[in-house]
Amino acid sequence: MTAPDRASVEAVLRDLASGALAPRRAADWASGVLRELPDDEDVDDVVLDALDRLSGADLPSGPGVLLHSLDDFRAWHAAFHEGEPS
Repeated sequence: MTAPDRASVEAVLRDLASGALAPRRAADWASGVLRELPDDEDVDDVVLDALDRLSGADLPSGPGVLLHSLDDFRAWHAAFHEGEPS
């Protein structure tokens, strides 16, 4: 598997930030991509940072409560557009 391009990652971030994509689905997708990337794959730092963030989109902060909110997802989306890894 090769790393997704920026457009693909941006689409997931956009859908997550708008509420159209569930955090669990975004996290599952990003985790799967990260798991399948070859160790020697040269991945765009901005894409890699976004995948890392997305893989934790469904982290709980307590029973039935997610650590991250729509506000966080919107901030992730904005940071992605700035084009700088965190």
